[in-house]
Amino acid sequence: MRSLPSLQDLLAQVRASGELALPFPGQGATPLRHDALKRWGAKDLSLARIAEAHTDALAILAEAGQSARPEKLYGVWASDGPAGLLTHTRLANGDWVLRGTKQFCSGATFLEAALVTAHGEAGILLLDVALDDAGIRPQPSGWESAAMADTRTAAVDFNEVQGPAARVVGGPNWYLSRPGFWHGAIGPAACWAGGALSLIEAATKLARKDPHSRAQVGALQALGWALDAYLERSGREIDADPKDNAGEARVRALKVRHLIERACTEVLDRFGRATGPQLLAHDAHVARQHGALTLYIRQCHAERDLETIPARASNAK
Repeated sequence: MRSLPSLQDLLAQVRASGELALPFPGQGATPLRHDALKRWGAKDLSLARIAEAHTDALAILAEAGQSARPEKLYGVWASDGPAGLLTHTRLANGDWVLRGTKQFCSGATFLEAALVTAHGEAGILLLDVALDDAGIRPQPSGWESAAMADTRTAAVDFNEVQGPAARVVGGPNWYLSRPGFWHGAIGPAACWAGGALSLIEAATKLARKDPHSRAQVGALQALGWALDAYLERSGREIDADPKDNAGEARVRALKVRHLIERACTEVLDRFGRATGPQLLAHDAHVARQHGALTLYIRQCHAERDLETIPARASNAK
């Protein structure tokens, strides 16, 4: 069984190559951005999870008119879980102080900076946090999934983090209200698509000769075409209305995420029918991609998102 490069090695390669410098959403090259995210997903979904978050963080900072901390690898830690909230309080000198725990922090032990959401009297704040602050402590990861273990996803404790280590981005409630939130929401789906395309390529290369397997590969290739089409069209629509004057950004993102999640789910099913157990049992890259894709498409909120689409579409009109 061939050995696979570690996530750290893959990240070092993309950082050294300059590949992390993607065009921002809505600046005329969003289909190219989606294509780059898709390629990372095809190469390694754990790599894509970290690299996509970094490029999203840079786009968010640019949208706010703020500069990133130089040469830092960023994450975006904006999920909340049942084990408490990260809170913010403003001090008399104007600094913000962070206290509490942030859940689901990918790259918790190796990222250098993160955009982090926190709750308080001012609403939801987004803060640019330097992760070398002594008050920041990742908890031991409890994930059983190899994909989440690879990305060092963990809860992170914040103990009196303040001053230059935590600076506000965009103001109260800005993070969720900006057009770029929904433009960026398609980014993870582009990574899922890349993972699915890597499985389609593997099934095609295996080239089993029986007609049933060939039919499954034909269906997989059709799904690959659809995935490319979703990303290309959504990118063009974002570039045509970057400020979301038409009010379509949320509905578009939810539709695209749903369509890609459904296509990926069908790829996972048809892949096993096309290849049998051979690749999943003996190809380390395929096995890792298959497991990671199964997990990562659960970032799609399924029916909780779908039920909002008709109402949002009516409001937009």
